[in-house]
Order: sequence, then structure tokens, then C-alpha cells
Amino acid sequence: MQTRSIIHFFWQHIKPYKWLYLIMLMAPIVTAFYPFAYNYAIKLFLDTMTSNKTITYSAITFPIVLFIVSQLMLDIAWRISNIAEWKAEPYVRRSILLKSYDYVQHHSYIFFQNNFTGAISSKLKGLLDGYDKFWAEMHHGLLLKVFASIVNLSALALVNLKLGLFIFFWCVVYIPLMYKLSRRLNILSFNETQSRHALIGQISDKITNILSLFAFSARHRELSMLDKQVMRDFVPKQIRLYQYDFLMQLVGGILYIIMFTFILFYMIHLKMTGAVSIGEFAFVFGISIIVAQDIWQATVSLQDFSRAMGDLKSALSIISTPQEATDCQHATSLVIEKASIEFKNVTFSHDDGTALFSNLNLIIKPGEKVGLVGHSGAGKSTIVNLLLRYFEVNNGIIEIDGQDIAKITQDSLRQAIAVIPQDTLLFHRSLIENIRFGKPDVGDNEVMNVAKKAHIHDFIMELPEQYQTYVGERGVKLSGGQRQRIAIARAILKNAPILVLDEATSSLDSQTEQYIQDSLNFFIENQKKTVIAIAHRLSTLKHMDRIIVLDKGNIVEEGTHDELINQNNSLYKQLWTLQAI
Repeated sequence: MQTRSIIHFFWQHIKPYKWLYLIMLMAPIVTAFYPFAYNYAIKLFLDTMTSNKTITYSAITFPIVLFIVSQLMLDIAWRISNIAEWKAEPYVRRSILLKSYDYVQHHSYIFFQNNFTGAISSKLKGLLDGYDKFWAEMHHGLLLKVFASIVNLSALALVNLKLGLFIFFWCVVYIPLMYKLSRRLNILSFNETQSRHALIGQISDKITNILSLFAFSARHRELSMLDKQVMRDFVPKQIRLYQYDFLMQLVGGILYIIMFTFILFYMIHLKMTGAVSIGEFAFVFGISIIVAQDIWQATVSLQDFSRAMGDLKSALSIISTPQEATDCQHATSLVIEKASIEFKNVTFSHDDGTALFSNLNLIIKPGEKVGLVGHSGAGKSTIVNLLLRYFEVNNGIIEIDGQDIAKITQDSLRQAIAVIPQDTLLFHRSLIENIRFGKPDVGDNEVMNVAKKAHIHDFIMELPEQYQTYVGERGVKLSGGQRQRIAIARAILKNAPILVLDEATSSLDSQTEQYIQDSLNFFIENQKKTVIAIAHRLSTLKHMDRIIVLDKGNIVEEGTHDELINQNNSLYKQLWTLQAI
């Protein structure tokens, strides 16, 4: 992503506040003229003081007024800039954060499977940090120094043309050279930042799985692996960045010394030959030194800016990545009267090209309860992922109530399906917020009623904060069975026409499983939900209307439990027998 694209990205967020940003830019413009006014006032003072005339207040009134007014204007300009800053910048940061997060959250499920959560979070943070660095250089860094150099160089050329021309031609050599060096610095900074994001992603992954590190006594091993990654990738890229930054400083420093030395001896020469007065010497020498310092500081700012742009390009990659699964242009909302589901000649292959389904056909009637069984990898979870559009079919159509789900909005599709997953992850929020997540506008009493149906209410009431108890990140303060019951309560509260149970009772003990099964059966039967249940524990599927047996992506058997168990050599019977052993 080029610098032009970065500016375009920021402009989208700054545009509503463009006049406030213009006001903020007035401060560095005023600042650029301040050294000229200050040094010119000093010149007038010195010329008056060294003249043979009697010094009067009227003779020094103009330099006094010039000095005071320039100082006052400088202070007023920056105070106005401060006011514009708090009226605009917090809202621009809000816009950057929300729009960037919204773009990221609309990536496909596969995107989040393939990227570290920590790296994604780090890049989102990098966007805000990048904006702060970018605007700092524009407001009181690189842009201020460049503008100040132009103003003071122009003033210097008017006062002493030879010295102004020397500095101008020096800039003709200096600026293109430093710009060329800064482009290489930009690339090195980008590489270093990419490595840092990957490193943070690795650390986040280890912290997320901290219990595994405890259980396998792997903390030292994981620390060693982290150290190897740091030494193999992160440290070398940092060193290359530091070395190149050192080279830029060295080249810039040598050129700066050449310019400074020439200015010093040239001004001494002018005074020795009587070409300038004391006041003119102070003015020209002061302006010359300020120009030299501004150019040097512009060099330093250019280095910081190049590094910041390298960092920002890395962070911006997260929103320049195309979204894989988006709604079609004329997508409509799903409207369900009868919650039928039909897979028509569905073909699906994994990213590695491995085919799973080839012309899969499956019809689930409205209100039908269907169980999916089969060996691991048979395609049970993939059917659910295709139904939810976490994955997209290669060919074929999936319909709900006769509507092609590829032509409806993903949000309306998923709003019509309640999912109780095998591995329930909760938000680091209160219990009542987690249960209410599927239907945020319901009252506390309704939340408590579904908690009772999920047999989690009594446990919650024993907690010190009861329903206001925070569950910890991903719900780590709760057991697997407790998290599962929260997920069941959440799904019951959602009251969607289609219910997907993905090993919904896998984390429960036998007694609690029976409680939950009774609640689910009551919920399913009374509400006439269309149900798809995945279960390795086949006993939980005995009362399903139909059981579908999958093997290597193909439907090999289907029927009720009694029908399948009475078939000789059926795969279902083999699975049942193995579980009975």
C-alpha cells in the first residue's frame, strides 16, 4: 500500500472535520514565520543599540511591538489549534477504530481460522498508533519543519542572495538523497512491523492456551520457542532497521556539518569585510542557523515519518485484504414460514483442494428433527458450516424455505438459526449479558426463566454476584458443562426457527445431560423447531425423527434409530456397538 493510499484512507475519516484540521494547520504556518519575525526584531534592536544616536523608546517601539505581537500570535494560534484538536481528533480516532473493526469482523470465518487473533488486534491498534504518528508529523513534525525551512530560506535569499543560493543548491543535493534513503527505511520498517505483529500473535496464542502450558509443563519450552522466533526473525529485522537508520543519520550529519561550517565562515567573512552590520550579522546568522536546524530536524522527522509509514502499511494490510464472503449486491432478508432445508447437488472442497461433498442432496422437512452421525471427518460439521455460510459451496444450492441462502443476507440467515456449539466461548462480561447475547432486548425475568430451563439458574444464584458475575475471558471461570448450559440458555432465548446442536451435551455429566436433554426435548417439541443435531454420543439421537449417516462426504444410510439398528452390517449399528463396549 503506497503513501497515497494511506493519505486516502485517513482523508475518509478526516473529511467531515476538514475545516477543524485546516484550523489546526494554521498553527505550524504561524510558527514557520515566527523565527523570521523574532530574528528581525533582534536585528533592529542591535542596530539601534550599536548606533551612535541617542536611544529612545520611539526608536525601539517597532521591534518591541514586532516581538510581542509575534509571540502573542504564536500562542493564540496554538491555543486555537488545541481547541480544534479536541473537537475533531477523538472523533476521527473513533471513526478509524469502528470502521476498521467493522471491516475486519466482516471477513470470512476462514480468514479468522488462518490469522492469529493477537496479530489482528495488534494491527487494529497499529491503525490508531499510525494515525497519531502520521498527524503528529503533519501538524508539528515533518510538515512544520519543511514549511519553516521554505519560509526562512526565502527570507534569507532576500537578505543575502549568495548565502540563500548556497543553501538552496545544498538542498537540491540533500533532499533527494535523504528521500531515496527514507524509502528503503520505509520498507525495512514495514518488515520489522510485520514481524512484530506475528510475534504478538504468537504470544496471544500462548496466553490463550495457558492451561495447556500448565498441563504439559510447557512454559519453558514455549518460552524457548518464542526466543528462537525473536532471534531468528524479529531481532535481525530490528538490527537492519537500526543500522540503516544509523546510515541515514551519518549521511545527513555530514552534509549538515558541511552546510553549517560554510555558513559560519561566510558570515565571519562578511563581518570582517564590513559587508554587514552587527544587527544584520545577528539576523542573517540566526536565520541561517535556524534554516540549517530546520532541515536537520526535517531529516530526523523524515526518518520517523518513514518508520511510521512502514508500521502503518503493515497495519493497513488488515483492511486492504479483500473480504472473501460478502452478501451479493441485491441480497434480501430471509423470511421463514416453514423452516425447510434443502441441499441441491452441493459440491464443496477444502482450500487444499480436497473434495468433501460431490453433488450432495439432502432434504429436511419443516419441524423435522435430524441427527447427523459418522466418523470424524465425514462432513457433519461441514454441513452446518455450509448452512451458516461460514463456508461457501463450490457448486449447487442450499435453500431454506425455498430461498437460496447465497442470495440472502448473512445476518438474516444466522438470525434464523440458533447454534449450540461443542466448544462454547463466552465474552468477558456478566452472566446475564452472555445469556442475553442472542436477544439483547429481553428483560431479566425472561433471562432467568431460560436459565432455569437450561438448569443453570441454581448455580448462578449461589455465586456472590449472581447474574452480574463476570465469567472471565472466554468464560474461563466456568466449567465446560456450565459454559455449555449458558450456550443452551442463550439459544433457547433466541427462539430461532432452526436449531443446530453440535455435541450440545458433550461437556455435561450424565445427570446434567439428562436435565438438558429433557429441556431441549420440551423446547424442540413444543416450538416445532427444525433441528439438526450432531452427536458422537448416539444415545442422544435415539428420539430424532431421522438419523443421517455420513461417510467420507456421502450419505450412506438414513432412517430412525430403530430402523438403522436393525439393519445388518449398517455403519450406524457398528458405531452403536462400539459405543456400547
